[in-house]
Amino acid sequence: MKEKFLLTDEVWISQKDYEERKFLVEKFKEMPEEFFSKLRHLQPQIGCLNACRICSKFANAKVEFWNETRIRNIIAALKYASPQKEKRESLITYDRYEHRNRVIFPYLDNDIGNYPYLETFIKLAYNELGVTTRVSTVSYSRYNTFLNAMHEKINALDGNGLGGVRISFTSYEIGWECLNERFSRFDYAMDMANVLKIYKPYYEKVGSGSRNMCVEIRYKPLVVLKEVNEIEILGHKVISTGNYLWISKKQNIRMVESKIKDPYEHKILLTEDPEEFYTIDLYKDIKNVEILKRMAYEFIINDLSIYPISEVYLMSNYDGYYYSINPSIKEDGNYGINIYPKTKVRKHSGYIITERFLVNSIIEYKKTKNLLSLEKFENAEWEDVYRVIKICMKKAEEYSKIGKKEKSEYIINEILPMINAYITALQIAGYEAKVFFDPEFSIDTGIICNLGRAINEFKGLTSKENEPLTPVHERNYGRYNSKMTQEGISWRLSCNYHNSIVIEKLNMADTASENGQVVERINIQLQNQEDEVYTTKDLRTMYLVPGQRLK
Repeated sequence: MKEKFLLTDEVWISQKDYEERKFLVEKFKEMPEEFFSKLRHLQPQIGCLNACRICSKFANAKVEFWNETRIRNIIAALKYASPQKEKRESLITYDRYEHRNRVIFPYLDNDIGNYPYLETFIKLAYNELGVTTRVSTVSYSRYNTFLNAMHEKINALDGNGLGGVRISFTSYEIGWECLNERFSRFDYAMDMANVLKIYKPYYEKVGSGSRNMCVEIRYKPLVVLKEVNEIEILGHKVISTGNYLWISKKQNIRMVESKIKDPYEHKILLTEDPEEFYTIDLYKDIKNVEILKRMAYEFIINDLSIYPISEVYLMSNYDGYYYSINPSIKEDGNYGINIYPKTKVRKHSGYIITERFLVNSIIEYKKTKNLLSLEKFENAEWEDVYRVIKICMKKAEEYSKIGKKEKSEYIINEILPMINAYITALQIAGYEAKVFFDPEFSIDTGIICNLGRAINEFKGLTSKENEPLTPVHERNYGRYNSKMTQEGISWRLSCNYHNSIVIEKLNMADTASENGQVVERINIQLQNQEDEVYTTKDLRTMYLVPGQRLK
């Protein structure tokens, strides 16, 4: 008796669907078991209309996606081809213990929030394959009544099939950048409020956290190209760039390259102990090496102990060595900066500010309430939030007065507009002020990583796509000992362009390589029906991405 390839809610399928399922079952059975056991991305949509210029280098403004019939055919084929089909367990992801076993990710170079069949996808993946689906989105237009209704239904699943919701707030999204009059930041904030409101019952059920419900805020990098000088005066190592100066506490130091020790530790844990340097903020840039020598000599022969101490690590990437100064978030905050001298490969020198301006302001305010940096602030009021914003604004003024204009302008032009929009969205969505202070809900991730198309944002301080530029980058996806190297091999099954699907074997340890994660790629052409498609032209007649203004 031939296999019918039916799902549990089906009693009949068309001959065309039967043929497609049979074809796919045969193709999937040719794959190694690892394809099923370590499947990470089951992606029913490819491409993205949000036009973020830091996105995956493979992302395309044309969006192609599976309709309900194709979803059913793909999931049925996985079900009947899986080596686990006779067992009462998940049929995919069952050996992916390194990263969220039994959870699939329906995104990589797309935004799943505006996928119109997401509810069907989540339910079928859960009921037929035994896995939950993690949703990540920059949100979508609140004017799309169909998407609103669909997300309401997803929220009503009451956690049955939903493996977490992450809303990403990025300043690169088309609605925030306002590339033309059809978009506005106001609408972007209102669209974020809309999706936050829809998923509020889910948050109240599962709580905050990257595996539950959260908002991740990512900022543009603060990169400054400046000459970097390194000299030795009276046995002390001296590093300077722009109007920043560091002098080693000890004489005749020998710095050893540090690497990531524990990628799963929230704090940056490195293999080597830091060297202590006195930190001297200058109002004006140091003009040349001769002035630097005289200035450093005067500081050294006088009392350096009046200056704060920084922890300095020697790091390296493809472009050569660099210095990471105060990379960890500590109980008094983070005031990090990374210094990149010219090397044979690195043709530009300069620095990246990694100071966590908002986080520092929150920590400073929490101290007035006798709270530790990572403690929740359960009885917070919105007035407390406004006071944090005032602290941040005051810090911008202070930096302007001492000549650190790049920090002051960055706070005013990048940090505060995003945070004020986020606060507005939370209030309109009906959230309590405590979520603003909850580091597991409002996750300030700092600057973006150098991944995908983001390389131009780092102004030539690296010559390689996907190259880690800071210890945080190294911890997340570097080659030596990162979260990605710990994860190892994963697989991706995705919708592809021109009515095809693609299967990719991914080596997550190669995330930091210029070529990326893909080790093996198989393209399978489908025949019986056409995928659905969105293009940028559809934005003129449809509401799909956040920030669209009412016509």
